[in-house]
Amino acid sequence: MTDSPPLNVALAGAGMISWFHLLAWQKQGSRVRLVAVCDPDQAKARKRAAEFSIPKVYATPEAMFAAEKFDAIDVASPRETHAAWVEAAADRGIHVLCQKPMTPTLAESEALVRRVEGKSRLMVHENWRFRPWYRELRRWIAEGELGDIVLARMALLGSGLLPDAEGQRPALIRQPFMQHEARLMIAEVLIHHIDTMRYLCGELRVIGARAARTVADVRGETMASIFMESVSGAPVEVTGSMAATGYVARPPDRLEIVGTKASATFDGQLRLLGSRPRTIPYDNDQGYQGSFDGVIAHFVDCLATGAPFETGPADNLETLRLVEHAYWAAGMHRPPGS
Repeated sequence: MTDSPPLNVALAGAGMISWFHLLAWQKQGSRVRLVAVCDPDQAKARKRAAEFSIPKVYATPEAMFAAEKFDAIDVASPRETHAAWVEAAADRGIHVLCQKPMTPTLAESEALVRRVEGKSRLMVHENWRFRPWYRELRRWIAEGELGDIVLARMALLGSGLLPDAEGQRPALIRQPFMQHEARLMIAEVLIHHIDTMRYLCGELRVIGARAARTVADVRGETMASIFMESVSGAPVEVTGSMAATGYVARPPDRLEIVGTKASATFDGQLRLLGSRPRTIPYDNDQGYQGSFDGVIAHFVDCLATGAPFETGPADNLETLRLVEHAYWAAGMHRPPGS
């Protein structure tokens, strides 16, 4: 029996987040061959190509599609470009891993899914649920350790949009686009937490939300609380702020889930509380990269076996519906300036 040929993969987008994508692709070893990177900023594209031994660099999608033959594309470009990349790849039968969100709005994502259905395989890069502590917690829930979930809440409280000791705002140094993003806290940040709560607690519906813009020169909302309930009626809350005084710039999540048999918490360590307590420590930075590793390994595995993607279009649309409903419930369904 001979080994399968490697999956030829191109990368769209050479920004900050592409580093973590490429580390994960690199860990696939001989299963994958990175063939090209495309970014209108050629300096960024050449830098990534040199760092990861990618042979070709392109400035436009048209040039890359015309010159290269590849099996899959990893779309890590700005969200407003996702639809064009996904559709161009699907029209050529190329499989797609697309960074979240698929598009800026639910309606655009629904239309995109309809247009590309059946042409190739599409998976959304929604990686938060692939963090190792959430995979372990999901195993506990599936094995009945917690019993029925009766309450769950998750918070991300950080100071990344506030000046640090040097007067810098860490979130904007890391991701400058955030300053001008119309939909920020919910659609860019808490989308991950909403999806993770779906993964852990089952399907949800929004029953209320509040959000506010608390940093004068940042266009989008910088804090939000979203109130949901599970199919069984259990309350599920997701809360976040990127301008929380006294907190670190990039904190770990804080999670509490109360069950009928036991409870679980995460705050850098995963704990099971009850008659059979246990604690598992995790390194936040390793878990961050591990979530990219998990997504990309899953994508490659599913292409090889034909298995369904965990975060395929149908699943991701459910998360996007909750995001959209949260904006409506918060009275922010129209972006500022629209």
